[in-house]
Amino acid sequence: MLRLYAAPMEIRTITDEEVPAFRESLMQTFGADPHDDPGDDRQRKLVDRAQTWAVFDGTSVVGTAATFQHSIGVPGGGSLPIAGLTMVTVRPTHRRRGLLRELMRHHLDDARARGYAASGLWASESSIYGRFGYGVAAEHDSIRIADSRHVRLAPRELDDVEWIDEPRAREVLPDIYARATANRPGILRRSAAWWHERRFLESPWVREGASLRRHVVARRGATLVGYVAYRQRRDGDGPTPGGRTQIVELHGIDARAEATLWRFVLSMDLFHHVSWWSAPTDDALPLLVDDARLVERKRSDNIWLRIEDAPAALRARRYPSDGVLRFTFDGTRYELVVEDGHATCAQTTREAELEIDRIALGSLYLGGFAASRLARANLVRGDARAIAMADRLFASPIAPWCAEIF
Repeated sequence: MLRLYAAPMEIRTITDEEVPAFRESLMQTFGADPHDDPGDDRQRKLVDRAQTWAVFDGTSVVGTAATFQHSIGVPGGGSLPIAGLTMVTVRPTHRRRGLLRELMRHHLDDARARGYAASGLWASESSIYGRFGYGVAAEHDSIRIADSRHVRLAPRELDDVEWIDEPRAREVLPDIYARATANRPGILRRSAAWWHERRFLESPWVREGASLRRHVVARRGATLVGYVAYRQRRDGDGPTPGGRTQIVELHGIDARAEATLWRFVLSMDLFHHVSWWSAPTDDALPLLVDDARLVERKRSDNIWLRIEDAPAALRARRYPSDGVLRFTFDGTRYELVVEDGHATCAQTTREAELEIDRIALGSLYLGGFAASRLARANLVRGDARAIAMADRLFASPIAPWCAEIF
């Protein structure tokens, strides 16, 4: 029992019967209504109730948090299981009472007990999670093209495109996604349940007045090599129909497939305003067009990571260079040894060359932030040689990116 102010409150996992009350508090705190997204059964399928916590003020739910059992891509094409923190809310009536900190403690204690090497999240408020040891591990670009009729792609060999309906999309998209994102650090390894409940199931809350998802695939001979999922939103009441194209996701197995899908999106009649809220920072579109200024980009934080078990996490990824780095993390000295791209990491009594804050290791891990950049923010401290070694070891030729909020 947690006692805050004069009122006793309880933080515990929820029962099956408490799922609706949990979701009502969650949805209302995020500014929606429960009927906007009838997802009680979806939550039951995606989240273990043993990893779903609520704060009870009497019989009322006033705070929420849960953990997805996720796995993300890491540099070199492997995967790392993470405790995916999600659904973190505190009702406005109960702010500044320590409820968030208690919910975080439950999540992190549970993640450690289950043996997760890292916890990950998307931050609804970016000022919160640094104090809990999370570092920004990836970024994304929000892309906007005001009028696609003025954007020209350079001539190149392209694939064919094909419109598919939703039943066909359910059959073919998971395989294309797996092939296209196999080497992308930060990407979610989607389960069948995740595909069904999060990528195909529609709700008014998700659509926000736009159309259902449309699906177009790129085809090279008999092989499907990419897809774009998008929505359309009509604008105005004028005599000519038209409006906006909102990309949900765009994935190609190579540059040719990606260019094919961009050509389709940019050549769509009537819907000339194009946006993609979360594109990878290394997307090739600005280099494919004749005037990159027509592709407006706004960068923001993407997935955040808190590294809990440094040796386990560091052994899970691959490295572009070999070398040895001794560092201090969370008060413990470690030695990282990389040979042929594979790492061993263990505690050491030898003198450390580098001091890495917990936030910094979360930012270093996927290759999204160089050690030298973090050193300028005093998140990494050491001599120039050790910082240069960390730059070489942690670099990734593919920008980390998580394609979706969780």
